[in-house]
Amino acid sequence: MDKPARTDESPIDFAASGRLQSLDALRGFDMFLLVGLGGIFRALPELSDNTLFNFLAQQCEHPEWHGFTLWDLIFPLFIFVVGVAMPFSFTKRLQQENGKRRLYKHIMIRTIILSLLGLVYWGTPGGAHPQWGYYSVLYRIGISYLFAAIIMVNTKPRGQAIWAFGLLIGYWLIMRFVPVPGYGAGNFTEAGCLTTFIAQKVSDIVSPKFRYVISINLVPTVSTALFGALAGQWLRSSRNPRDKTLGLLFAGAVFVAFSFVVHLSFPINKKLWSASFTFLTCGLSMLLLCLFYWLIEVLGYRKWAFFFIVVGMNSITIYLGSQLIAFGRIASIFVGGFSDSLGSAEALVRAVAAAALKWLFLYYLYRQKIFLKI
Repeated sequence: MDKPARTDESPIDFAASGRLQSLDALRGFDMFLLVGLGGIFRALPELSDNTLFNFLAQQCEHPEWHGFTLWDLIFPLFIFVVGVAMPFSFTKRLQQENGKRRLYKHIMIRTIILSLLGLVYWGTPGGAHPQWGYYSVLYRIGISYLFAAIIMVNTKPRGQAIWAFGLLIGYWLIMRFVPVPGYGAGNFTEAGCLTTFIAQKVSDIVSPKFRYVISINLVPTVSTALFGALAGQWLRSSRNPRDKTLGLLFAGAVFVAFSFVVHLSFPINKKLWSASFTFLTCGLSMLLLCLFYWLIEVLGYRKWAFFFIVVGMNSITIYLGSQLIAFGRIASIFVGGFSDSLGSAEALVRAVAAAALKWLFLYYLYRQKIFLKI
């Protein structure tokens, strides 16, 4: 088995730092799917118009409303991983002098920084948000982290589970039984759902820039982070690695199965962050965490994970960097001279070159031990 060690290839001493390589690898896998593999998958149909390539490309687009694709998993998986990491980082901080007070300070500072970085990221309108406003993925991560962290610090695992399920049940009850003028209660269409009604009211009363800031669909994201925190505490427990793996496998399978039951009452929908969507994505996140933990921590197969660990150690950096740095144009400098002669493979070559450039950028930061720590 490949032992983690301070070598030229792995300058981070994971054993000494107490970090889980599997967690960093899973975070890196999630982020590389967003900033690297997504572009590659979208370029595949231009190479060959076949069922498999078209399916992979379609998985890199969000559904218009109800439904689910691989692209829908990226954001909730990241929040789930944030939750998994909390028990590991919080325990160390609580052991310090004035640990609880200092931890609260850290939680607030991290939330503020994530929100501010989100403003930087969305400084240029486009894509899903054509108008500038006070909203971002990083803001939602910060809010879910803030409330999940406060709940975790002040409750035991059983209390955290009650909060996680309770928030989802409360959110479902509100969405199901609070009537929307002109549409009634329990309407889950885009025009008639309660979240759209509230967003429009916020736009009218406050400002359109705040329509996504004051939104009730922030509530279930807290549950996502709490389920991750519970998974993290399970991994920190004294149970043997085999039981930890089986526990994650069982819980993930139950969550996925239960999501289809809840779907009958509250459809799977990312924009609503419905209860069924929360159970489905948390279940899939648990299964992925189970797989990465089993391969890396239990079986000891670590070399393959190094590629993703490099990304996972600087996930926020590359998320912001992909927006602020023109990696695609830079990559064209290296492949532009011959990619035009590749015909249908040109888009794929450019996408692979851009993904490779992003990874090499992160590898340089990794080698220099430069990490954006929030």
